[in-house]
Amino acid sequence: MPYGYTPYQYGARKSRGSERMSFSVPSSFKKWAMIFVGILAAIGVGFYMMLGDLKFFANHIFGLGFFSKHYVILLQNNYELRPTGGFITGYGTIDTFMGWVTKMEFKNSYDLMTTTYVTPPKAQEEMLKDEWYQGYAFRDANWEPDLRKSVPDVLKFYNDQFPKQTVDGVVTVNFSLIEKLVGELGGVELNGKKLDQRNLFSALEFEVNNIDRHNVEALKNRKNVLGELAAQIKGKAKRHPFITRNVVSEGLRNKDIALWLKDEGLEKKLIEKGWANAMVPVERGDFLAVNLANLGAKKADRYLQKEVHYYADVTKDIPAIAMEVTLRYPGHTSTYGDNYKGYLRVYLPKEASVDSSPVDSAITAENEFRVVGSKIILPAGGKMTLTYLYTLPRTTFLPDQFKLRLIKQSGSATLYNVAVETAEGKLAESAQFQGLENRAVFMGNLQRDLDLSLNWVAEKSPPFPIEQEFEDLTHLRIVWNKPIDPSSALEGASYKITDLNKANPVTDTVQIASIDLREPNVAILEITGATDQNLEQYSVEMKGIKDLAGDSVLPNPKIITIVQRIKAKPAADLNLHLGVVPAPATNPVIP
Repeated sequence: MPYGYTPYQYGARKSRGSERMSFSVPSSFKKWAMIFVGILAAIGVGFYMMLGDLKFFANHIFGLGFFSKHYVILLQNNYELRPTGGFITGYGTIDTFMGWVTKMEFKNSYDLMTTTYVTPPKAQEEMLKDEWYQGYAFRDANWEPDLRKSVPDVLKFYNDQFPKQTVDGVVTVNFSLIEKLVGELGGVELNGKKLDQRNLFSALEFEVNNIDRHNVEALKNRKNVLGELAAQIKGKAKRHPFITRNVVSEGLRNKDIALWLKDEGLEKKLIEKGWANAMVPVERGDFLAVNLANLGAKKADRYLQKEVHYYADVTKDIPAIAMEVTLRYPGHTSTYGDNYKGYLRVYLPKEASVDSSPVDSAITAENEFRVVGSKIILPAGGKMTLTYLYTLPRTTFLPDQFKLRLIKQSGSATLYNVAVETAEGKLAESAQFQGLENRAVFMGNLQRDLDLSLNWVAEKSPPFPIEQEFEDLTHLRIVWNKPIDPSSALEGASYKITDLNKANPVTDTVQIASIDLREPNVAILEITGATDQNLEQYSVEMKGIKDLAGDSVLPNPKIITIVQRIKAKPAADLNLHLGVVPAPATNPVIP
């Protein structure tokens, strides 16, 4: 206790001091603070909702960029098409920490040069190798159409230059997306010139190619035009976030942007969203990926036109597929487009049995797929069609169902025509196909990977004969519009034949000896009692005939007319019928 104070006085003083030290927040301040926090929260929620498809990145900010991360960006020129989108013309790196981008830079892909010859994939080596070819390199490493399978080669070349750098993800960006973004942002300026979506391609081609490529010093010291362009776009993108969001979202959907992430959980989510440029087989269905690699020297894919025609015949037990890939190169060679040289790969289910493929094509098994590879040499102004025939096991499709997964090649525009045919008597039900009786058709440019599906349902309409004729005096042939129920078609009591005496007064008493179904929709009636009466008419009464769905003929019984027109048999058949055996051929005597 301090000297001079009684215990009571000391306690009172202490209490008064405590009162002087305490303070209270005015209620008005609390009110405005809560309003301010509420406004910030509303802005945050609103901003989050406006992210659209990009909410994925906000949802996974801790896994993607909150901690120290390093990403590699591949700038792909899809006008020089390669398997994952295009020739790797440049690359960039992005470093993040605590959710912020700490460093971003872009360089030319030729800066990552190898010092030794690396053997490339066989087709690439055969078509690229010349006196200047230096082997497999970073710029050519996106050789596998599935980005996940190209990443190991890409990172190997990258880590050869930066061995201590851990890469957490790879992002591919196609030039067509950069064109779109520049156009939507109102253009950029580069070296004092205004660039927009119309002239960006030609301006960059000039900047990149106006150099002596065989001069090492010139290559080493050339201007980093990609870095300057990236800085321009970055500045404008910050000022127009919603335009940028829309272009990036569209790019993710149409595969102009694709991502690979080291984190397996996040990578799986990317695959599910269709943002990983992955090729995943479909269960109980067909699979088709048409993938082209430009191995020429210029940007001819800017002008190349591609079509795929696919026809599936599922009328029988073994589904048979006929597929054509047509390449058209209209016009002439130019500054940007030379005669086309490339390698085309078609990916099919591994169970597919390839019956026919282009000449000199190579057929290989690669994990889940059967791959048919073909070299492409197409002069400007030319056209070529490559044809493929293959069959699939009957268990590929579920009964009365058809499924086909089409894989869009990143950076490529291809028109697809798909037609599927099943047995008559069934109709297609599908929101994607146009149903044409027992056929279904689809046509369109792939904007993204697409799963096509349809179900076959029994056509609810009565069966009816579409053709009837005398094969000879003892056989009548009746063709139905759809397969008919054998139990109803093979009953002799179902038919009655009457001579109408229209052309001849002689009355035939025609009886049915037996009935046979030559095909599911073709009934052969073996008869007796018919005589040679050319052009005579007979009525055929049919009662209780049903199709496979149980629908009966209408009216029931149904009466049709059949005319006796016996086709003349070939002489050889007639001689055999008469028991005349032709003399054996003799060899001519050569004098």
